[in-house]
Amino acid sequence: MWRPDVESLAAQLTREFGLDFEATDRQKPGGWPAFELRPRGIPREIAFAVVAELGWRSLTLSLAPGAFSGPLMAAMGDADDGARKTFAGLAQLCRNAKASVTLGVDRVDLDPCDSSDWPNRWERVSLELVKSPATVNTEDDTANDLELLTWVRRYLSLALALMPLEELEPEGVRNPEGLPEGASYRVEVNRYERSRINRAACIELSGDSCLVCEFNFGEVFGEAGRGFIHVHHIVPVSQLGPDYRIDPAHDLVPLCPNCHAMAHRFNPPASVEQLRAMRTER
Repeated sequence: MWRPDVESLAAQLTREFGLDFEATDRQKPGGWPAFELRPRGIPREIAFAVVAELGWRSLTLSLAPGAFSGPLMAAMGDADDGARKTFAGLAQLCRNAKASVTLGVDRVDLDPCDSSDWPNRWERVSLELVKSPATVNTEDDTANDLELLTWVRRYLSLALALMPLEELEPEGVRNPEGLPEGASYRVEVNRYERSRINRAACIELSGDSCLVCEFNFGEVFGEAGRGFIHVHHIVPVSQLGPDYRIDPAHDLVPLCPNCHAMAHRFNPPASVEQLRAMRTER
């Protein structure tokens, strides 16, 4: 039976998202593969985990909040309109790829593709993605690994779109078995340090081919180039205010290094449409 290399998967996701993930194998003897991903170095009581369960041609991903992660759930509910729209766009992308996405808040089912009527106060959150049929547990281990990476990446893009954090740190953990009642916590946010999370969301939404010349590194260089692409800020970061929240769906575009360099030969940078017009004028 195929067994996913969860350590390699965690390392790949760490590189792509800029958050240090660790993986724990949860497969039962003789059962289908299952594992858990969580941010490394953050007390599990205030963090979250992603639980992956693989069946016969199926993959289920779900969120497992820590016992004292209420503040994190509340922060997800306070996500701004840009973050909510990014989540909704990613959820629609998953549905277009024949996966189901369900979002529940305080035991009420919400439409993950339409955030217009979401409540602002969240205490409990459930987020599940099911891909069935999926190319897992086949005889082709390479296809299994690629399918698993694709959908875990998409799920993390969904979850992290609503999380306002790079790192969660407790100000004091006095109880080694969990945070004491009323313990304080800190959510450290630097909006410009979310670059890798935003990059991953941009690629999920817009693909990994250059929007100007359509060059795709994976098609030319194979596995070594898969997923590689520059992500261009339509408005330079230096021109954004300190409180601006980057919207990966509207503020970022994938460009190959050549087209990216050409965009920045102009001030302000040339748009995708302007670069396309330059190419057709040749």
